[in-house]
Amino acid sequence: MHCLVAESRLPFAMGLGSTRLYSTDISQLPQITDPDVLQPFKDLMAASWDELPDAVVHDAKNALAKNSKDKQGQEALTNVFRAALAVEQFGGTLVSLRMELDDISGALGLCFVIGYLQNVGPLPDDLRDALSAAYRRYVTYLDAFGTDEAYLKKKVEMELGTKMIHLKMRCSNFGSDFIETPRLIFLQSMYL
Repeated sequence: MHCLVAESRLPFAMGLGSTRLYSTDISQLPQITDPDVLQPFKDLMAASWDELPDAVVHDAKNALAKNSKDKQGQEALTNVFRAALAVEQFGGTLVSLRMELDDISGALGLCFVIGYLQNVGPLPDDLRDALSAAYRRYVTYLDAFGTDEAYLKKKVEMELGTKMIHLKMRCSNFGSDFIETPRLIFLQSMYL
């Protein structure tokens, strides 16, 4: 990471010679000059993608249908809108998987047997395959973002990462044989 040193001092800094460091290699948001395209872009980036608000979807569709001179801005809005729709759908799939795991293992992921906590039994093969496929899809999707779309990749990671962590937490109670499965090695390495 490259940093620039600024010779400005904080107004209430106590130390002598304090300097601020500014990062120079952080991905910037795309330059959007058309305000009718910029506002839906900002709204999409600020909204939760669990369930997109109808007003935001409507504004984004109108901005994309508009004949604007800002083609780069419309392309950026298109990319964010497509990502939001994909994350909304895939997030629903991850929630369904989590609910299936909860049904198998109970809401806490543990079984109480005569006063003792025990791990639940083995995970069904179809659910194991679904979890593996979901993780592969998640990683493939994140890898598809270019370096100029780092802002969008970060938003997708924030939206889906929590759901992936919830799945990992649910799966940690299925015993070591499940965690050591090569197809699901992500359970050990994800978000350590």
